[in-house]
Amino acid sequence: MASDKNNDTQTSGTSLLRPSGIDFETLLKLSNDAIVLLALDGTPAFISPAAEQMFGWTTDQLASHLSDLVFVGTPDGDAELLHQVLSGSATPLSPLPHADLQLRSASGRLIWAEVNAHLLNDATGQPYAFAVYFRSIAKRKELESLLESATQTDPVTGLYNRRAFEDNLKREWAIALREKSHTSLIKVSIDRFDALSEHFGQEVADDCLTKVATTLKETARRPADIAARTASSEFSLLLPRTHEIGAETISAYIQVAIHDLAIPNPANTAGSGVVTASVGAACTVARQTGLSESAEFILAAAENCVFQARQEGGNRVKTVMNILPD
Repeated sequence: MASDKNNDTQTSGTSLLRPSGIDFETLLKLSNDAIVLLALDGTPAFISPAAEQMFGWTTDQLASHLSDLVFVGTPDGDAELLHQVLSGSATPLSPLPHADLQLRSASGRLIWAEVNAHLLNDATGQPYAFAVYFRSIAKRKELESLLESATQTDPVTGLYNRRAFEDNLKREWAIALREKSHTSLIKVSIDRFDALSEHFGQEVADDCLTKVATTLKETARRPADIAARTASSEFSLLLPRTHEIGAETISAYIQVAIHDLAIPNPANTAGSGVVTASVGAACTVARQTGLSESAEFILAAAENCVFQARQEGGNRVKTVMNILPD
């Protein structure tokens, strides 16, 4: 009896593992992954409903827009490989993309997807099609963006923190060297901030920092401009492609605007009992590339200027224009 029971179980198990008459197309249509099957010449053979939902085109429309899906913001080998597959220029010997990529949609917005492409062979081992799988990773990218933002943001002011500022400075400095363009860096140090904190407490001190940060944020309006809190009472403004006159004008505006906030600080004699700032600005232009690999050049120049402003009593602006030597 036990033997019969075991045989029944095995038979039942075998029938579950090897069912007949499977409708594979229906299974593909039920998948949340967008699936596109392409002949070797790029002719679409199957587009799943999930692909319509992901990209926003109907099946017929998507078939004519496949080669437009790939977005290449910066050189990306996997994006190029995907474009070859979707446009019909890939061969069975071509490497296939397996990567997270940004893709275009019918609305024009870019969407993030995990992309995996496979070469399909028939029963004789001959390649006959490419299968491309797209899985939306929008939620994952949103979480990654939030985490990245948290690690780059100063919790008190909402500006970039020192780490994020230094990363942006290195990037913009490299661009300036390559393009031989002007770069301006402004340092803003709140005068007698420790006395303000001791007299009024941390809450008032934080409110002061927030108001100063708002002033700087409103000043750094261009997309490439960076405003950051880089020390307890110090801020930095990175202004790519800004000439000396621009740096001087913005520095003077910041110095006056902070004074005009009229935040009480009785210990600050430089500002007649209100919060003021010492401002130092450096503008640098590289005449040739390959001169200096370090952004410390402009950073040290700006810090020296703000130091001079403090030494002379605060509530003033000091600027310097530097041209890197050939």
